[in-house]
Amino acid sequence: MRVFIALELPQKVKDNLERSMRQFADFATGGNFVPKENLHLTLHFLGNVQSSDLIYVQSAMDSVKDLSAPTLAVTQFAMQRTGDIVWAKIRQSTELTEVHDRLGEKLEKDNFEVEHRAYRPHVTLIRKKSFSLPFSEVTKNVQVFNVPFETNKLTLFESVFEQGKVSYRPIYTVELKPVRR
Repeated sequence: MRVFIALELPQKVKDNLERSMRQFADFATGGNFVPKENLHLTLHFLGNVQSSDLIYVQSAMDSVKDLSAPTLAVTQFAMQRTGDIVWAKIRQSTELTEVHDRLGEKLEKDNFEVEHRAYRPHVTLIRKKSFSLPFSEVTKNVQVFNVPFETNKLTLFESVFEQGKVSYRPIYTVELKPVRR
């Protein structure tokens, strides 16, 4: 099964990102917009994993549930270097880095392959995009809803392909500690 670990986004954040995507759609001449229910913040993509190995992934997730939930915010919209994916950049935070790094260390100890490049938190919005105007002009017309939000649900998802569409099925979830205010 094809799996990844992600932080779930609060419904209000998904609603705001969907509003921004509708604004992008006004300028789109093509592209695959990510359905609102699929929006998430990936921490580690694991790829194809045997179901018998999921217990090790769950153990890695359990090892970070004592960490504080990160407070995040959308900072801007950008394109991936290849230029065909639009994403919402997420402000890096100490809590997010700690969850990402500690989770990665535990996964690596359990022989999962973990990327070692700099972590750039983002939420993918559009794949294979094309617009009627240059991207820099389009983004002038798209509102960034950057109200800080807390996300405490760390979820292992399976990518399921059915009838030509992808959906993400939650397999296992742990809750990070809420931030005390």
